[in-house]
Amino acid sequence: MKSFIKSLLLGASAAVAISFAAQAETLVLVNADAIDSPVDLMNKHFAKLVEERSNGDIDVSYITGTQLGTPPQVMDQLSAGSLDAFGTAGSWLTSYAPDTNILTWGFTFRDADHVFNFFKSDLFDDLTKDMINEARIRPLSSGPTEPRVVFLTEELDDNADFSGRKMRIPQIPAYLSLWKAIGAQPTQVAWGEVFLAMRTGIVDGAEGPPSAAISQRFHEAAPNVYMTNHVWATSTIVINEDKFQSFTPEQQDLLTKAAEDASRWVYDYSTERRETVLDEMRSSGATIRDIDATPLREAAYAGVADVEAEGLWRKGLFDAVQKY
Repeated sequence: MKSFIKSLLLGASAAVAISFAAQAETLVLVNADAIDSPVDLMNKHFAKLVEERSNGDIDVSYITGTQLGTPPQVMDQLSAGSLDAFGTAGSWLTSYAPDTNILTWGFTFRDADHVFNFFKSDLFDDLTKDMINEARIRPLSSGPTEPRVVFLTEELDDNADFSGRKMRIPQIPAYLSLWKAIGAQPTQVAWGEVFLAMRTGIVDGAEGPPSAAISQRFHEAAPNVYMTNHVWATSTIVINEDKFQSFTPEQQDLLTKAAEDASRWVYDYSTERRETVLDEMRSSGATIRDIDATPLREAAYAGVADVEAEGLWRKGLFDAVQKY
């Protein structure tokens, strides 16, 4: 009899454990950047925070690397609901929120606080509302990481003239217009292929945040590094809207706060690591140069009216962003 009762109790305990486990929600989080890049580390930090703060009620299944495609391809999968969440560069919001092209225009933001304030603004909410309602992609958080710099195979002249230089750009319209305005010849090359493109002369240079570029060895192929700081690199964590609505209000708050904390964490990480990264580049033979960016800034500002007239983003948006 005792054995029978014990079996019943053990069976009941197992059933309770199975029932509890079944209640855990799974969040499939994806990365499309290099492993151990700042975005990858941000995603890992976000996953850790979610699991810890939910006491295991939300289990994060993290798929890292580029195995699911390019960022635009992953955004498409997220919109379709085949993936739950995606941590990536903020510039890829342009896939479904075209006005966010403003993020990748030269010298739009004064400093990191300016970027953070913009992301927290009603203006940013307005720019992304159609992405939420129609594409079913919700930004949980966004923030700056670090300013982007230029890597060139050959030195600039004393006038810092980019005329004729073949500059690698991603598949983002604002980069194409920006580098045309600066006088370069923009050429689209996938991030993972930039090193080889510079080594073989397909492009003369590239630009990017040092903490991400070092993992791709940009400085080895193009050892002339110019501290242009022309665009603030950004990060974002986005989630499928239907998946987000499947969580309780408490879980939604938890996910949002964890994402905000992860965005702040990756900014702090990138800022602290920046000088170390530049020192590592120097030790590998790269030359780090300061540069008077005034001509680049003036060219970027002069190009605003043209790109707004072309509809790259809504008219007056550049000036509106300056108020934050």
